[in-house]
Amino acid sequence: MKRRIILRTGAATAFAALGTAPAARTEPAGVNQRFAVAVLPDTQILFSTGGAGPEPLHATLRYLLDRRVAFLAHLGDITEHGTTTELELAGRAFATVDGKLPYSVLAGNHDVTGDDQRGRTAYLDVFGPHRFRRATGFLGASPDGYNSAHRFHGGGRAWLVLALDWRISDGGLAWAQGVLAANPTLPAIVTTHDLATADKQGTTTLSDHGRRLWQKLITKNDQIFLTVNGHHVPPGRTVLRNTAGHDVHVHVTNYQDRYQGGAAMIRLYHFDLARGRIDVETFAPWFLTRPAADRTPLETEHSELTGDADRFTLTIDFEERFAGFTPKPAPR
Repeated sequence: MKRRIILRTGAATAFAALGTAPAARTEPAGVNQRFAVAVLPDTQILFSTGGAGPEPLHATLRYLLDRRVAFLAHLGDITEHGTTTELELAGRAFATVDGKLPYSVLAGNHDVTGDDQRGRTAYLDVFGPHRFRRATGFLGASPDGYNSAHRFHGGGRAWLVLALDWRISDGGLAWAQGVLAANPTLPAIVTTHDLATADKQGTTTLSDHGRRLWQKLITKNDQIFLTVNGHHVPPGRTVLRNTAGHDVHVHVTNYQDRYQGGAAMIRLYHFDLARGRIDVETFAPWFLTRPAADRTPLETEHSELTGDADRFTLTIDFEERFAGFTPKPAPR
């Protein structure tokens, strides 16, 4: 599939208990229309035998907390083996930002097996819905607990994040559809572990599971304008047309094959609603926040990525793209 993104250099039953987000707000004068969303893929190697351990993750979370990003989405494979020990270690890292930094997590194939009807797991014990119940933006979870919905604010309006399981069931999909139906005016970002895959030439296509998710949820919900997944390497991106004829940006991001298992490398999406763009950059705070003179050659090489799948700009007329579900209010 050919890319159509403009590139620039630079940076259900349980649904009854689910919260409904307020209508998206228009931009009052003086509101800062710029904000950032962080994406964190596949930290599994950090928790594998001989891995760097949780310190790179701690460094990334500290960095995001200091910069007050609007939201952080983890894309699954938090751990390598999905053991209680590994998950609790990761859970303690995220405890440092609980109540301070809005975030979502989801299960990857290294965290769980089977689909989201798998029942209780160590993952659910640590990162289940109970963890987020006091979070302001938490809208609720699917009956099984493996899918969640979150609202955050940025640029003077509300946004929706759907964090969907590694192998979401039809029941999970029905739940996700219910979330969108209950929040019909919110632009939505879908995060999951496996949706698209890219080859070495950068050609990005939907995976087998991704095609199911696209056909059953994404393409028929115009609110969804961006999807991000991990699992596959290398990173890549493409643009698909939904049934409304609008663009959906589909991104793959995963750095577990890099030095120190990617060192909790993040991708930052810098939204600028006034200028109609999202500037994207990819880097490892664990390396980048050290003085340059103290970094090893490998740390320097892997501190920041500048390829066209990792550093790029999306141009989006947000008002036009969202007009189908968030009509512009009539002048007073």
